[in-house]
Amino acid sequence: MSDLAARPLMKRRRIARLWRSFRRAQNWELSTGLVIIVIMVVAALLAPYIAPYHPNQINIVDSLQGPSWHHWMGTDFVGRDVFSRVLYGLRVDLLVVAVITYLGLIVGVTLGTISGYIGGWLDAVIGRVADTVIAFPFIVLVLAVVAIVGPGLKGVGIGIVIVGWALYFRLSRSEMLVMREQPFIMATKALGYSHLRAIFRHALPNLIRTSLVYSTVDVVVNMLVIAGLSYLGLGQQAPGADLGSIIASGQSYLLSAWWITTIPGVVLMLFGIGVSLIGDGITRGDLTLGSL
Repeated sequence: MSDLAARPLMKRRRIARLWRSFRRAQNWELSTGLVIIVIMVVAALLAPYIAPYHPNQINIVDSLQGPSWHHWMGTDFVGRDVFSRVLYGLRVDLLVVAVITYLGLIVGVTLGTISGYIGGWLDAVIGRVADTVIAFPFIVLVLAVVAIVGPGLKGVGIGIVIVGWALYFRLSRSEMLVMREQPFIMATKALGYSHLRAIFRHALPNLIRTSLVYSTVDVVVNMLVIAGLSYLGLGQQAPGADLGSIIASGQSYLLSAWWITTIPGVVLMLFGIGVSLIGDGITRGDLTLGSL
């Protein structure tokens, strides 16, 4: 069988091994976390079909109405449906937090793996840049980028990525320094494999698990940062909605219309619990990319 003909078969076998590993890794933390996050992701994706009202539809007559059959999460001070705004706001937050978190992961893990494998001046240069980034206070650096770019999710995302890659770099580099002395990596050199094959085919799948587990914590932190900056008016700008801006809009009505801030806050809390449970499940299970 030729190499081209064998590749689809090998790919199917790898997918089958990954699925078996996933089933072995099942535990209550992973299952519960996946259920919570999948429900949120599906609800966010189907927001245009699920939301009973347009998120910015104003109806002063129905302002500050409590939860009811017509408005499941009540209405805000201008009569906008909170349930519809939460769905659309969750859609924005999930997309932004996924992009900025895993863009930083890809950059950091790639640079850390290459730096730890090659060493020398390249490792020294990238390492000093990462140390400089980590030395800056996280929020201060993000606020500095927002001040340059302007308020909005674009500036917040750029600032988080500028900071976030450095932590993944440190994690992957430290593991690569140990892994490059392992027999299977040394064997790649003896067999004459290229550095790219040794790094991306043999080293990277075996060291990425730690970064993936840490990313579950990072996702929660980034979500809270986005919500917090939106709460301060530096994130999503009106009339757009995300969880932080919805919570901020109901601050003045907390005693008379608690649902405007409380229900989006509960959604934010459930997201953090779901992602944390997934991280615990990955840590307890035996699901690894190295098993492929």
